[in-house]
Amino acid sequence: MSAPTLLIRDLKLGFRSYAGMLEVLHGISLHIAKGERVALVGESGSGKSVTARIVLGLIQSLRSARVSGLVEFEGRDLAKLSERERHALRGTRMSMIFQDPTSSLNPVYTIATQFHEVLLRGSPGISQAEARRRAVAALDDVAISEPERVLDSYPFQLSGGMNQRVMIAMALANEPSLLIADEPGTALDVTVQAQTLTLMRDLTERHHTAVLFISHNLGVVREFADRLYVIYKGRIVEQGPTAALFDDPRHPYTRALLQAVPRITGGGIPEIEDASEAYFAPLVVREGFGEPGRAG
Repeated sequence: MSAPTLLIRDLKLGFRSYAGMLEVLHGISLHIAKGERVALVGESGSGKSVTARIVLGLIQSLRSARVSGLVEFEGRDLAKLSERERHALRGTRMSMIFQDPTSSLNPVYTIATQFHEVLLRGSPGISQAEARRRAVAALDDVAISEPERVLDSYPFQLSGGMNQRVMIAMALANEPSLLIADEPGTALDVTVQAQTLTLMRDLTERHHTAVLFISHNLGVVREFADRLYVIYKGRIVEQGPTAALFDDPRHPYTRALLQAVPRITGGGIPEIEDASEAYFAPLVVREGFGEPGRAG
């Protein structure tokens, strides 16, 4: 069996503070096979985004951070790579789409200039003419009807939805094997958010890209992810195929998240009556679902 694109095992994270060590992650384990779309779902502050940033190597350089556990990318232990080697992976073999597309793009440079910088990561020495040709093709892939106009525009001249499509095109321009999407539709309206997720799904299927999709909304990822991991206060509390988890959520926190999905005839957002019920409930792992080569 080939190695998964991403394998995380017993990942722990803490930050030193004046009050002592603040534990953030308590033994996170997950894996993503080549071309698989996996969602990491939980409320704000549950540990989703810091997990993604550890994969990118952005937390390890902080002097206050203490990281332990195994993080393998395409069979390579990231902890054994130098900072230069980790930097070389970012924007090439692994890419990230951030939550707010407008703040992720530099407002003082045109889209063409920023696209050229992205393509230089994967093809050093690429000419501006060739970069523009590839950028036009990439923008066309994300259903932008006037790519030449968009390339000559500044981010503030484009809508939020258009900027998000530009970010998706940039993230996939160097054909990464892993795409990390950190709540890419949160800053968009519902219609544009749905269009964005459809575009991401179609493009990643076409390029056989593995995806780690981070969200706080189970309703958003229902049609996108093959599998789900539910994270609560730095712990994975339930994991399994998307359909099975939606049909029969077993952990109290998962049930609370599902009940919190907005509905037309709602009665407000429910709360977990006793937080300890979710925090101390055992991990729920679906039958036949676990690490590659191991029993679930």
